[in-house]
Formats: sequence, C-alpha cells, structure tokens
Amino acid sequence: MTDMRAAARRDPDFRAIDPPALDHLVRQVQDARSAIAGWLAGHRPPPGVAATGYREAEEVAVWLTTQFGMLSRRYSFAITHPDPAGGVGTPPAAPAPRSGGGSGGTGGGGHAPAPHVPRLSPVHAVTPHGAGDLGNFPTREDALKAARGDAGALLTALEKGEGVPADVWAHLKADAGDPDYAEALYEQLGPSGVAALVAGAGGDQGRLAAIRESLGVASHHTTIDAAWMRTFLADARRDGAGSAAVAVLTGAPLSAKSKAALAKLDLGAPAGTVR
Repeated sequence: MTDMRAAARRDPDFRAIDPPALDHLVRQVQDARSAIAGWLAGHRPPPGVAATGYREAEEVAVWLTTQFGMLSRRYSFAITHPDPAGGVGTPPAAPAPRSGGGSGGTGGGGHAPAPHVPRLSPVHAVTPHGAGDLGNFPTREDALKAARGDAGALLTALEKGEGVPADVWAHLKADAGDPDYAEALYEQLGPSGVAALVAGAGGDQGRLAAIRESLGVASHHTTIDAAWMRTFLADARRDGAGSAAVAVLTGAPLSAKSKAALAKLDLGAPAGTVR
C-alpha cells in the first residue's frame, strides 16, 4: 500500500481501496471479534470482582461487529467495481522548478525528480469504489431487506398477471450498482423471474440498462452459470423477449466465471445450448 500512502500525501482528497489488503483486515476484525467473544464466554468474573473490564471488552466486541459489517460492505463494492482505468495510481509528482533562467538541473536549488514508489499490490487491485459513499443503504442487511422486498413485490405482481411495479423499476435503477442489493435481488428472482423482468421492460433502454448493470454486479456474488443462463434465455424467449435477453447477457459487466459460462453458449440456438 506504499503507492496509496504516497498518493494520499500528494492529494488530500485521494481515496482508494486495495481489496486484498482490506480482505485481510476484515479477517483480522472477524478473528478479533471471535476471540473476545470466546474468552468472555469462558471467563466470567467471579463473585465480588468488578466487571468493569468485562463490560469494556463486550463493548469492544460490539464495536468490532459494527466495523465488520461496514468493512465487508466496502469490500463488496471494491471487488465488484474495479477501476476501469486499470487501477488508481499515484498522482504524478509536481514538476521540478527550473533553477535561474536555464534549463533546470540538479543544482542551484532545483529539486530531484520524485523517487519511484514501489507498488506492493497489483495496479488493478486498487479502486476508488467503496472508499467513500456506500449508496442508499448504510448496512448490508438494509440492502438485502430492500432487495428481498422488491423481489417479493415483483413475483406477487407476476402471479396476479400484472406488470412490474413502478417502485421496483425505480429501486432497480437507483441501486443497480449496489452489490448487496443486486445479490439478494437476483437470488430471490432466479432466472425465470429475471426473464420476466426483461420482458416487463418492454424494450425500454433505461430499464434494460439497469438490468444489465445489476446482473453484472450480482454475478460477482451469486451463481450466474450456464444452467442459469439457459433457463433465463428459454423463459425470455417464451415471453417474447429473447433478443432483449441476449443483449442483456452480452452487455452485462459479468464476472470472469460468468463470462466463461456465457462463452460456452450458442446464443443463436434455442435456449442457448452449449457449444
């Protein structure tokens, strides 16, 4: 993380996350929380001994629990949204001032170029996503609850033969990039529910764009494999939305595993049969 520290020194507004380093921190927090809880469970204060220290330890365990949820949510954002530029590099150093009226050099008060800062983590691992705003939900639990509510509303509407509720579209557009929301939504809907969502978009490009983005996000956190895709395509074609479904799959920012699964399908054949 030397590169990130150097960037922060040069730019006070610099924010970024190194996902492997954050993952390590999350594991440390989890281990510390478990260690404290385990010790407290096996070492209750004996009668007549002040419990002040025990209460303080319990408060630390509670604090670690809140930090664990926050850090995990930031990690989800970071691994789902890698920097499209290939990583957040160190901002360039200010140019060395020229000495006197000449062409500049190492003497006469000039400054040597900033030394090369070794990068200890892969450039592609550093991303600004997750380092600041975390969307519309303060916690993962809030995002999961909202997504499950929207999935339930959609499935209920479909059972009644109704269209996709307007609130579902509004929430999907607003939270398409949220990894926790997208994960829960697609797990609840399944491929058939997502096919109905695509059909319900009625060709609206804004709605289809939200489906593409959220599907790509979800693929990093839940299983979107060849079997899922075949069911999705078959149901979408049955609903008259086959072309839109293919466009959603091919245009979504899928995870590497989901991209590999998609590459095995013959999208021109019925139900996306395997090549």
